[in-house]
Amino acid sequence: KMDPSTESSEEPWIEWFCDLRGNEFFCQVDKAFIEDRFNLYGLQDAVPHFSLAISIILDKDYDEEISEEKGDELAQSSRLLYGLIHARYIVTPTYDLLLIYIRNALVVLKICS
Repeated sequence: KMDPSTESSEEPWIEWFCDLRGNEFFCQVDKAFIEDRFNLYGLQDAVPHFSLAISIILDKDYDEEISEEKGDELAQSSRLLYGLIHARYIVTPTYDLLLIYIRNALVVLKICS
């Protein structure tokens, strides 16, 4: 599969990325988590083309004309940024993740009893 940022695609970028071979351990990060600037603190300096990469991840339109070379850089930046956001997401205690943990713990307890 190609990067949907370089082709017209109806599949959301996050879904596309998580479905790629080798990305089985990535979960789909809620867009609300990504849109919260607090969760992105410090990443702007770590990721080239941060603003465009966020636009790509969130499937937002951008006005800038993108060359093929810059498109490749943007694809790489988007993947890097999503990985960094994902790392923060999975260690951030949220209600949804707490419910998943409890549900899985209950399943394990039933199996082990």
